[in-house]
Amino acid sequence: MSATSRHRALTASATALTVVASTFAFVAASAPSAQAASCSSTYLSYGSRGTCVKLLQKNLGGLSVDGVYGSGTRSRVRSFQDDANIGVDGRVGPQTWRKLATYGKALGWKAGVTVYMCKESSTAFRFSAWNNSGDNANWNFYVSQSNWPIEGDALADDRIEAQGKVYAGAYNSEKLVVWVGRYGRDNAQTTTNVRSFSRNTLPACA
Repeated sequence: MSATSRHRALTASATALTVVASTFAFVAASAPSAQAASCSSTYLSYGSRGTCVKLLQKNLGGLSVDGVYGSGTRSRVRSFQDDANIGVDGRVGPQTWRKLATYGKALGWKAGVTVYMCKESSTAFRFSAWNNSGDNANWNFYVSQSNWPIEGDALADDRIEAQGKVYAGAYNSEKLVVWVGRYGRDNAQTTTNVRSFSRNTLPACA
């Protein structure tokens, strides 16, 4: 091979490597920025799918976490928007994300009552409750480590209310007991399908 031919071959190889390197750099730079897109700025509506839908379903509570924005998710979103006194359209945008962030993550739900909690500080959790049962309601949320209940005030229907604070490190929830309409043993409705809460699992309060 002549010197000229070797020079042309080396030049072509260098150009090819530059193109590959540039393409890789573009992909590497794009992936983190795509992953950095926060769900709080993502718009969701009927038919949406993905990780942000899963986050919505998990934090809203009372839904299967399947990542599919179907009719059940839309109906739950509409009820939440109505009872949170924001625009009701069944679609999730920044306003709905912000309102949901003020309550945190759903820890348990039964008979139309959902209990939420968020991390207010390194030692305090704030809890709220949403009553969508169709009647007045009361609730107790029991914690397994100490068997003491987080007790909820009486809730009017179609309301989401801040209930109080818990000063603790990390706990596992044991059960949620709900009374709808009247308070009494015969009217207690219980679920043990509840989530633990700790500094690592709860979102920060907005």
